Amino acid sequence: MIKTILVPTDGSGHANKAVTLAADIAEKYGARLVLLHVMPRGPLPEALRHMAEIEHVGETGAPDTAGVTASIPTAKIPTGTAPADGDNEREILEFVGGKILSAGVDIAKQKGVADYETVLEDGNPVKRILEYLDKEKANLIVMGSRGVTDLNGLLMGSVSHKISHLAKCTCITVK
Repeated sequence: MIKTILVPTDGSGHANKAVTLAADIAEKYGARLVLLHVMPRGPLPEALRHMAEIEHVGETGAPDTAGVTASIPTAKIPTGTAPADGDNEREILEFVGGKILSAGVDIAKQKGVADYETVLEDGNPVKRILEYLDKEKANLIVMGSRGVTDLNGLLMGSVSHKISHLAKCTCITVK
């Protein structure tokens, strides 16, 4: 029986489809849904740095453009809500991660999921996902087949591929 579903998400199209499927399953079986976003380590990715420039993150007196959105790579970030310090890479990553998890919660609520949790972590995605599988005692993982780092996945092996080989529970990979 499915009791806890772990859904790693990076806000990509495939990840959003995975969240939707996992929410459907969670609602049907009354399972707990754990949405996990793992922030990358190392230098701030160029797409996020570009978003900070477009969103005028860190500029005082920036125009109020609260209705405008920017794409990172597929996550929509409203202006005027970004962190005040554009040089703080961790703060930007946390902001984007929070928006990705918030979008996942919206999907879960729309599907009628009552029992959900969000987790924002940093580090190696494969390691963190496997740790949360054990910590949450999840018996199902649902994740997108390709995330925002498609080229990296092709060259080094995708996170979903590694998880499907290493996880001790049932894995569903969504395209």
